[in-house]
Amino acid sequence: MESLTRRKFVIQSSRLLAFLPIAGAVGCFSNTDSKLSPEDTLKKLIYIVGPWNVTDKLAAENFAKRFLQTSHADPYLPKSVGIIQSLTKQLTEETIALKEIGLDNIPNEEQVVLLNLIKQVYSFVEVRFYVSNEPPWGQCPGSSKWHTKIPL
Repeated sequence: MESLTRRKFVIQSSRLLAFLPIAGAVGCFSNTDSKLSPEDTLKKLIYIVGPWNVTDKLAAENFAKRFLQTSHADPYLPKSVGIIQSLTKQLTEETIALKEIGLDNIPNEEQVVLLNLIKQVYSFVEVRFYVSNEPPWGQCPGSSKWHTKIPL
């Protein structure tokens, strides 16, 4: 610092500034090894196997949050990370639920867990009403012929 002139300061600071874009780009690289908690992976798995579409994301998040607060989630928490890793090739950011899940890439033990989760999610009355397009308990359907309409 004793022999630092304005010229040397500008030269050294410009060298530092030249490397800032590289540091910013390195910071933007996606961390493929990022670890999600088992709860987050189970939520994501419920979104994937559930019937909800992108417009009903709030309903899916609400259901997943309530599902995690029950004892129904306990058997699925340790295995959900492996299943999500197996399904990463089939996932995109635009979709919440997959129309088809290829079980070829998933180990047999995780296939059993995934199928049990799907059966359990679709066994809930709330999900069955959503799939069949029935009104929730206590709400009037609005039309006396609502049960004759084709489910979405």
